[in-house]
Amino acid sequence: MKSVESRIQDLVYNVDSGIGLRLIKVLLYILAVGSVVLLYTANQFRGLREAEAMDYAQLGRNVTIQSPWLVTQTVRPASLGYLIRNTDDPYPSLHQHPDIVHPPVYPILLNLFFRGANFAATPQGSMHVYGPEHRVMVLNHIFALLTGIFVLLLGRRLFDPTIGMLGMTLYYLSDSVWRTSLGGTGVAIASFWGVAAIYAMVIAVSRITDGARLRRWIGPVIVAGLLCSLAFLTRYAAIVLVPGLMIYLGWALRQRAWQGLAIFLLVFMIPASLWIARNAVVAGGPFGLAPYLALNETRDYPGNAFERTLATDTSFVSILAAAREKLLPNFSAYYDTQLMGWGDGLLMALFITTFFYRFVRFPVHSLRWGLALSMVLLLFVGAVYGESAFRLAQMFWPLIILYGLAFFMLLLERLQLPYKFLNRGMIGVVLFLTALPLIFTLMPPRAGPTYPPYAPRLIAMVTQLLRPQEAICSDMPWANAWYGDRTSLLLPVNVETFYDIHDFHDRLSGLYFTLKTRDLPLISGLQAPEFESWRNVMEGRLPADFPLPQATTLAGVDQLFFSDRPRWAE
Repeated sequence: MKSVESRIQDLVYNVDSGIGLRLIKVLLYILAVGSVVLLYTANQFRGLREAEAMDYAQLGRNVTIQSPWLVTQTVRPASLGYLIRNTDDPYPSLHQHPDIVHPPVYPILLNLFFRGANFAATPQGSMHVYGPEHRVMVLNHIFALLTGIFVLLLGRRLFDPTIGMLGMTLYYLSDSVWRTSLGGTGVAIASFWGVAAIYAMVIAVSRITDGARLRRWIGPVIVAGLLCSLAFLTRYAAIVLVPGLMIYLGWALRQRAWQGLAIFLLVFMIPASLWIARNAVVAGGPFGLAPYLALNETRDYPGNAFERTLATDTSFVSILAAAREKLLPNFSAYYDTQLMGWGDGLLMALFITTFFYRFVRFPVHSLRWGLALSMVLLLFVGAVYGESAFRLAQMFWPLIILYGLAFFMLLLERLQLPYKFLNRGMIGVVLFLTALPLIFTLMPPRAGPTYPPYAPRLIAMVTQLLRPQEAICSDMPWANAWYGDRTSLLLPVNVETFYDIHDFHDRLSGLYFTLKTRDLPLISGLQAPEFESWRNVMEGRLPADFPLPQATTLAGVDQLFFSDRPRWAE
């Protein structure tokens, strides 16, 4: 038995230099990261700001309440047109409408986080956050924090513990990480799957390089394939990671490449094929309407006019034509303004420089080339499908940090600075420069309200004028669906299409114009072809047979609501 004095001495030693000291350092680090997350969230989060985030949120709620088949309350005229052409239903309904735009994993995760949420509570005040949106934010933050742990693990395996720790720290100090997480679009979740898949593949390639047998490296390959499938089913654009990891694995296996690649692809395809089969059943196509969103922002369909059109050309040839029109200008824009300016631009410059340097270890040297292929593919996908797809570049940020840091530490070592404090000072400069965008974001003023155009209280008030079985047409149906829990049709491209849907699909009981449309410039906006036919309606010149003749203004004259009767007076 140890004496009391010996036990006290052991305790003091552990706190001073043993396991206790390490534990204290870990707790302090967790406290520091938690403080950054809480401060950033308190400073920047005022509710969901993006249409895509609200669209995903209402899908997650509908998985909970309505159907496991992923039905949507945000209905696009193009979705109706797609179902007409590809299914046996000539008049698909607005209600219980299958979602044929988004993959399923993020809504399912939201479904789990929405358990017990009070969706019935009306949003209070235009500047207040709708309660369930906190759950959206927390879910994305959890995955962003978990991604940081994989940055540490990747850094330790590829380089050394110091680079792993610094890489995780730089990741947590990145403005883009928390800005993306607060966006609520699921990019943080897809990025987690992607980074975890890269880590699993690095383990597999390391074991292959060390001469391990099949049974030792096949497990990580299977895990990588499953994680890639989850990333793809969270954001379709994550498919770009698959060719890069296949190049990485095939390069390591060489003569035996077909074994590993076949297993990787098979594991990837099993979960993905289940979702493809669902789409084939409910929509008559493997990915529904999603591939044809490339037609947005083209000469024929400016803005989101494609989604607002009932009768459209949904052929593969139309996608190729859109890609040819958009590819070069958008590719250049994303490369110049976004990709090269990540963080403070320093780590991206160092990452690109590593391609002119040969790392000794094969798993480290070859991984860059697979990543480069995937990043270039994502640039092409983003050029065709827009900002929503390109956001997934966040998935490559952890590897950019690690390679940039590794090359920086190599240069620092070759400088042979005479004092340790100079080395630490140089590392501090890199940390500061990378964290500078986050520091600027946290400086006053704080993020403002989401209005215009989103005023949760006002949107809920308008949509509650309709019964649950009634549908509304609006220029921002995602907000009506999320805040008002009503089936909402995206404003058709013209009044004639509105009549077609009202007469042959479902009766529309309301028409809601917000600042999203009413604040458009007169010449370049409201007189553009995709809004011109609605200008007369907004100015009160209604057609004689218009089914919604009663109107009222809201928020001064900011918003305009039409209905079949003066519901606001009831």
